[in-house]
Amino acid sequence: MHALREFLLIAGLGFIVAGLTAYVITWIVTYVHIRDKHPALRDRLGANLLTPRTLWWYFRGAYRALVEDRALFFLAFPGTLGVWAIVAGFTSVAISALMGQAGVGA
Repeated sequence: MHALREFLLIAGLGFIVAGLTAYVITWIVTYVHIRDKHPALRDRLGANLLTPRTLWWYFRGAYRALVEDRALFFLAFPGTLGVWAIVAGFTSVAISALMGQAGVGA
């Protein structure tokens, strides 16, 4: 069980790093598109990419409501995968920490 706990920790950290990378890169490109094509949405989301509002916007895939803008879907979808990877990573790290506190694999 010690190996499982370490695997969950390392995998979780990898998911967090990969998710943050995907999110930050796609948010910049998506924001430029939103700035140019959807000013009302830009005003609603704000300019900061790490606010809970923008993370939630990506997490629930709210960009799909703009059906007429397929380019926005293409740009924002990898960011959604990134946010889901961040959530999966934190979950994996939390499970690993709980296993350590419970003495599993000690």
